[in-house]
Amino acid sequence: MTIVTLTTDFGGHYAGIMKGVIKRIAPQADVVDLTHEVEAWDVKSAAFVLLSSYKYFPEGTIHVVVVDPGVGTGRKALALKTRRYIFVGPDNGVLSPASEEDGVEEAFEISSPRFMLKEVSSTFQGRDIFAPAAAMIASGSPISDSGRGVERWERLEFWKRLGERSADCEVIYADRFGNLTISLRGSDVELEGNVDLVVEGKTFAATKARTFSDLKDGLGVLVGSSGFYEIAVDRGSARSLTGAKVGSLVRLKW
Repeated sequence: MTIVTLTTDFGGHYAGIMKGVIKRIAPQADVVDLTHEVEAWDVKSAAFVLLSSYKYFPEGTIHVVVVDPGVGTGRKALALKTRRYIFVGPDNGVLSPASEEDGVEEAFEISSPRFMLKEVSSTFQGRDIFAPAAAMIASGSPISDSGRGVERWERLEFWKRLGERSADCEVIYADRFGNLTISLRGSDVELEGNVDLVVEGKTFAATKARTFSDLKDGLGVLVGSSGFYEIAVDRGSARSLTGAKVGSLVRLKW
């Protein structure tokens, strides 16, 4: 049984329709909702969700991501085979951090009519291209049959710049608790003690912590479960406190 994961910004009934398409073509597939709560059109957050999640699934899992503000335009539809997984989604950078971390071995533009529904909408290609392509692959069709091979695709990088006792980076994800994941990994630098944060032009005093409970008062910085640093408040919202959002620039000084 092949697992197919779905990550979208859809909400509503759209994800359910994608599941129906997959199960009609590949009834044996195990369809797993990773999340359908990515902020609308937020490609960067979707890329982070995929990067922090894909490796926890069995080898051979097909990861489908549809956060696609360019739907219906000339952007390509991609199927990427990596060392252990397959990634399917729009060519807008959303697949690149995860697929490149695992190592892309083959890349294809989905163009074969066999890998699409008979009629392709210009506004719902999650249903008409990405779901059937994933289902065809889950049913055993070679990924190479999906279309022509490509050597280049859109890349999305989480920006950062390291200095001496400072780092400039960006917010790449905000969860429902208001914790802000930034594009700085724990492996990039080991913070200790007090940290000054400049977010949206405002300076905040923060404390390096190990757990949320260590943050008795105010703002803190800790390495989250994804290995990236998070700006957090214990039982509060760092997003509300700082006014930051995905894409906001952050400077850390220690």
